Amino acid sequence: MTKIVQFSRMVANFRLRFFKFCTIKDMPDEKFKEIFEHLRNEGWRMNWRYDGFDAGIDYDCIKLKKGSKTIKCEWDNWTEWSIEGPQNLVEAIATRFQLPITQLSLD
Repeated sequence: MTKIVQFSRMVANFRLRFFKFCTIKDMPDEKFKEIFEHLRNEGWRMNWRYDGFDAGIDYDCIKLKKGSKTIKCEWDNWTEWSIEGPQNLVEAIATRFQLPITQLSLD
């Protein structure tokens, strides 16, 4: 692993810990579609979507926004969907849809 990749991962993990973000990982496509539809019905709007040449083939990313809140949804063909965002929002989604979360702490 190159030093740049290691540093990028370290920065990403620090950001998650510092801002009390958490993630729902390894979510099947069908479950994500159900959650996505639920969020859209609750007023979340698509703020940005990845449009690279491999969109939907190897990688996808959607950022949803409601007021000043943002949730990032990522997909790849190995781990499927994940949802990342502020702890309180992601925990509410995980509870409603009975999904486990990954939470990083500063310990």
